[in-house]
Amino acid sequence: MKVSQYIWKEGQWELKGENLAKNPQLCLLFGTREEIEEGDYYNKLRSKYSNTEIVTCSTAGNIIGEELIDEVIIANCIELEHTRIETHLVPFSGDSGKSLGTKVGELINKEDLAYVLVLSTNKLNAGRFLTGVNEVIGGSAPVSGGVAGDNFKFEKTIVGLNETVEENSIVVVSFHGSRLHTYHSSRGGWDTFGPKRKVTKCDGNVLYEVDEKPVLDLYKEYLGEKSKELPGSALHFPLAIIDPVTKEYIVRGVQDIDEEKNALILFGDIPDGACIHLMRANFDRVIEGASSAAAESQKAELGEPDLSILISCVARRLVLDQLTEEELSEAKNALGDKTKICGFYSYSELSPIVGDNACHLHNQTMTITNFYER
Repeated sequence: MKVSQYIWKEGQWELKGENLAKNPQLCLLFGTREEIEEGDYYNKLRSKYSNTEIVTCSTAGNIIGEELIDEVIIANCIELEHTRIETHLVPFSGDSGKSLGTKVGELINKEDLAYVLVLSTNKLNAGRFLTGVNEVIGGSAPVSGGVAGDNFKFEKTIVGLNETVEENSIVVVSFHGSRLHTYHSSRGGWDTFGPKRKVTKCDGNVLYEVDEKPVLDLYKEYLGEKSKELPGSALHFPLAIIDPVTKEYIVRGVQDIDEEKNALILFGDIPDGACIHLMRANFDRVIEGASSAAAESQKAELGEPDLSILISCVARRLVLDQLTEEELSEAKNALGDKTKICGFYSYSELSPIVGDNACHLHNQTMTITNFYER
């Protein structure tokens, strides 16, 4: 696997590092929505690579190496030597989460399937979509990816394949062949506090009661003075669902509050009867979480990865603020100098968890997928 990286700024593609991928089959473009909608980037990249599949995703910040860059598009052009790819732009409408996931799973579920990359806009219920995908694929191949971002605007997210970029679609890239190996990890680094509690009333992503008590009252009690700053302060206080099989934590961020219904509105669904734990930001541990994810997603006997895709939540960027690049530096230190690193800040992350091959929706984590073609 060979990777060339370019940065789109001031109307030109500028090569970053060596031009290693002469004939890439795939270009992953992560960029600021306004730059993508402006459009000139596509024709100029197409003139370089006439036969490449170009996948585009809007972001809340763009990652290249250990740098975080805004107001640009970064192209990661990937030449695969022993692996073929298939790309799909799949439109959706309404609440088609699980049924769409089933459709996509059936589309890509082939004998030589090695890995699946999913990039979605925030209009899709990605958690329900993954339920459908998981039921079809059954963990036979890893799935990871992320939900597109829109900086800190939260207005509109877009993804695209080749010349079509739109709001009501997902992009799925399936990798096929026996020589590709991918490894994953998703870590938050948030501290838990207070007792573990049971979800006793919820509806999708709306949480009403824990331990048969109104959850918003409890949440405000724990936040103390910070409760006056809701919903903004909620980014510092996510919830953790405790996976019943692996006992791993799956983080759910609080998107909003409903004072009238005394409820929390989360970024993803939460199962009735789930065991949850309140969490709070710890700057050092959030940064350490990126390092842990990078270390866990490697295979020592294969050496340094050829490519690493980092997808980190926009909430981590808001919490870390000027320390954001420190989590990228920690990841790079763990991955090594030879690994090409790309990625973006997202509105949610998609990844398996340790001990479970199924893909899950995460919030406020650093999710890393490492690629080895051997």
